[in-house]
Amino acid sequence: MGSLILRRMTGAVALTFAAVALTFATASGASASEPGGTIGRGETMDRAWSWVAEQVPYSWDGCHANQFGCYRPDCSGFVSMAWHLNTSLTTWDLWNVTFDIPAGDLQPGDALLRDSGGTDHVALFVRWADAARTKPVVREEYDFGHVAEERVWSDGLRGFSPRRYNRLDDLMPYGSIGAKYDGLGGAGGLLGSPVTGERDSSLGGRFQQFQNGIILWHPDAAYAVHGDILQKFWATDAERSWGFPTMDEADAAKAPDGTRGRYQFFERGLFLWSPQTGTHIVHGAIYDAFHAAGHEGALGYPRTDEFDEAGGKAQQFQKATIHWNPSRGTW
Repeated sequence: MGSLILRRMTGAVALTFAAVALTFATASGASASEPGGTIGRGETMDRAWSWVAEQVPYSWDGCHANQFGCYRPDCSGFVSMAWHLNTSLTTWDLWNVTFDIPAGDLQPGDALLRDSGGTDHVALFVRWADAARTKPVVREEYDFGHVAEERVWSDGLRGFSPRRYNRLDDLMPYGSIGAKYDGLGGAGGLLGSPVTGERDSSLGGRFQQFQNGIILWHPDAAYAVHGDILQKFWATDAERSWGFPTMDEADAAKAPDGTRGRYQFFERGLFLWSPQTGTHIVHGAIYDAFHAAGHEGALGYPRTDEFDEAGGKAQQFQKATIHWNPSRGTW
């Protein structure tokens, strides 16, 4: 059918992939936590990154002081600092403020904890380094002669238990998704309150669900999908079929009969909605013909999705039907 060329991509670029890999900045509207209080993942990862950036050397003595307080610069002191605990706990004490989670549910700011097998240690989980989820990326203070760093455990979890701090707010948006959510008005805006935490999507992205829609991130941008366009996206296998959004939803042009609607581009298709026609997807060679003819301003909104016809494909619009077959192309 030919490849879709997205000619109308818009929207501001969010954080770069490198920035996302290095820091999980909290949404600008979020307030800092209190010592021993509830904390979000973004603030946790910002606090952890501060010691990595400062190359704090490992030690059992004293404390390292910065804008986030003064904590003992060993493995459990590092995690205590990241979670904004009242004091530097030991690895044994950290069991009392955390609970077990499945390895498959590890999220940024969770812990990998062990106090058996001759090794007492704890590290903060950042992400998986591989699609098979066998190599965690962690931030940690891990031995004398080393400084706090972010690194890959190439030999897997190594008998460590995945644990979650019991005052960590999983629902609080952070990073690129948090910035987009804040820009849309937060809980009082378009999307409403969070209903899930941020999680992995298909094909290497991340998403978070809210009362009225989702924010979907893929390096290096995050966009909101909601309403009838979201329902169509979900019903047609989401990003596995259409890729990631390349813009937020926006007003579409007025059709010849006066119909007005909304549109959103994804990597492999254009979603067009109007009250009269519902939501339909235009893609491939039919999209190319639709674009060349002047989009909905000339042909109106799609009345159907693309469908099979003898020898090819077709799609009906308010003012025309676009046909395609491999020998003739589109007409």
